[in-house]
Amino acid sequence: MKTNYLAFIISVCVLSSCSKNEASKVTPANTIITSDSSAFNGRLIVTTYDYFSGTKLYGTDVFLYTNYDDIKRNLYLLYLKSTSASAEADFGYLLQGNYYIRSQSAFKTDTALVQILGKRTVNRNVYLK
Repeated sequence: MKTNYLAFIISVCVLSSCSKNEASKVTPANTIITSDSSAFNGRLIVTTYDYFSGTKLYGTDVFLYTNYDDIKRNLYLLYLKSTSASAEADFGYLLQGNYYIRSQSAFKTDTALVQILGKRTVNRNVYLK
């Protein structure tokens, strides 16, 4: 009799634990995109030139800062980019706003301000002297 009672209790526990209730229902994920973040992003491409000769400089390091005080402390945003053979550093898409750019090569340097606008590509030239 005890084994029948024990088997009954185990079967009731198993059946009740496998039943569905309102709390265990999974709601499907919302697949509709309601906002497009690219409306607030813009692309930044920096081209470096020699100030005196006007020739493009490749292999220069370009840093991106959020404010001028960060330049003094050398706290650059993201990572440094080196210009390619075409003397361009492509930072990709950034949030819209104002940024400072510092570019340096050997003994030459330049600092510039750039404004990123949503859904636009900004090409900024810097002249190292």
